[in-house]
Amino acid sequence: MEAEQPQTFNDRLSHWIASQGFWFQLRHSMSGGGGWSVAVFHLLRIAARILILVVVAALGFTFYLAKRSDSQDFKDGLKDRFAESMAASDAELKDFRRDQGEGRIRRVGAVGTSMSFFETLEASNLSFKMGFLDGLHGDWEAGIVVGNWIDAHVKAGANSPEEAAAAAESLFKQRKGFDVTGLEFSKARVSWGYDRRLGKIEGSTMNANRVSEGWRFNFNGGTFTQNWIRDFEIVHLEMLLTPSKLIVEKGILKAGDGRVEFEDVEVEGGMLPELSGRLVLKHVPIEFIVPAKVAERVSGRVSGELELSGSTNSTEGIGMEGRIDLENRDYLQLRSSFPLLDALDVVDVFNSYKRVGFESGGFNLKTGGGEMLISGLNLDFRDVMSLQGRLSVRFPSAEEAARRIGDNPATIMTPMVRETEEERERKRKISLRRAAEERRRAIEEGEGETSEQGQANTAFFDELAARRDSEDVLREARLRELNTLIFEGGFRITIPGDAFERSRALRERYPVDQATGRIGIDVPLSGTLPELTLRQAEEILNEGGRDEEDQ
Repeated sequence: MEAEQPQTFNDRLSHWIASQGFWFQLRHSMSGGGGWSVAVFHLLRIAARILILVVVAALGFTFYLAKRSDSQDFKDGLKDRFAESMAASDAELKDFRRDQGEGRIRRVGAVGTSMSFFETLEASNLSFKMGFLDGLHGDWEAGIVVGNWIDAHVKAGANSPEEAAAAAESLFKQRKGFDVTGLEFSKARVSWGYDRRLGKIEGSTMNANRVSEGWRFNFNGGTFTQNWIRDFEIVHLEMLLTPSKLIVEKGILKAGDGRVEFEDVEVEGGMLPELSGRLVLKHVPIEFIVPAKVAERVSGRVSGELELSGSTNSTEGIGMEGRIDLENRDYLQLRSSFPLLDALDVVDVFNSYKRVGFESGGFNLKTGGGEMLISGLNLDFRDVMSLQGRLSVRFPSAEEAARRIGDNPATIMTPMVRETEEERERKRKISLRRAAEERRRAIEEGEGETSEQGQANTAFFDELAARRDSEDVLREARLRELNTLIFEGGFRITIPGDAFERSRALRERYPVDQATGRIGIDVPLSGTLPELTLRQAEEILNEGGRDEEDQ
């Protein structure tokens, strides 16, 4: 018992000393109360406790960092930062999360202001670099943002120099809070302009990289549309965007077996961006550069060079002017759907006019302000037909449309009745596209989303979809407007001297030119496409029929 008492006392003393704190224990040990061995022992025990505390604190902070991106406050802050950097009036982020060192956003959208470079912007399935501390303090080096698809309607200009400068700043200013060095999207749709001046790149892969001058964009695949030129396949389109201008460094488009190349094409920035440069056409199918309704009656392929001018933010829009020629392998073919050709095919027993294919010649082409002007026309088809003259094609004014309906409703209604099935098919395609977008949106957003935040997201992105639909509906309306294009001008055609051999009345009305041995016919052009050459066709058929009555 006596031996146990000192041991018990020492244990209780050690326990009491251990509970007094670090500095008391250290003084007690150094004063000889325990010697160096006891001092070292106490130091190790204290160090172990501190280490445990540090580990627990580190684990807690790590847990906080890992979970902070899931908090609504963090997501709201990220959304506000995105809206501010884009100069957007409203923005939305859907399903943000951090996964394996990357930030991921299922869907992002924004509506622009007068100070932004876009009208609307939407993208899906974005991923970018995100460390534990990114978004908490200091710089966030996001690197290259990779996404599935992007849809952006960028501004065609601005209302003032101040707005133009602010839009440029929102696009080019490097922001330390969230630094992006590049963009990669599997499918991109970029549109610009309005009404008849609308242009777009659609269904293309897009890569953009920040360079010292600004941004360099690369598009591959998809289609390019601007003015009368529509749905050209993009082989490669490389552009340098700087604060002062857009430079097309390389541009190759494909149309059927033909191609279009950009040469020295630039767009000067500002309120009214000015376009300059050239388009070089090589064996391009004519249906790609004339209104669709004209392409139903004219086919072939042409070559030439067109100078670019105008602005995407002006009433006249983008203009093109140059010479179109029939080079090697080029041709222009008129189908017998023109009434005059049908009539000639009836009265001329020696030659056929069902398909008139011109193999040489050319014309001057000028477009702008919703009008296409063809002048200096001179085409030849062997000994069957030659064609000279000029022609303008334009949209009708409101007064002309109203007057034409009042003067002759049947003339206006006839093409509309003929195109009923075409209109139905167009509407069906629009409905299918919208349904596909709705299915895509449902898959991306998930079914049964009933939370207040989820409903807000859905409403925002539905509004963006409605804006896109309104743009498509407007474009469809412009396509339907092509059915009422006004043609004005006149041609002179020549046909073989024996064309009216069986009709004395036609020989008297259209005598043979003794110098050339051919028959010349003046063909004035006025009205919509179905009306062209209708009067001349009726006259020729009537005159040709008189000989049969006389017999």
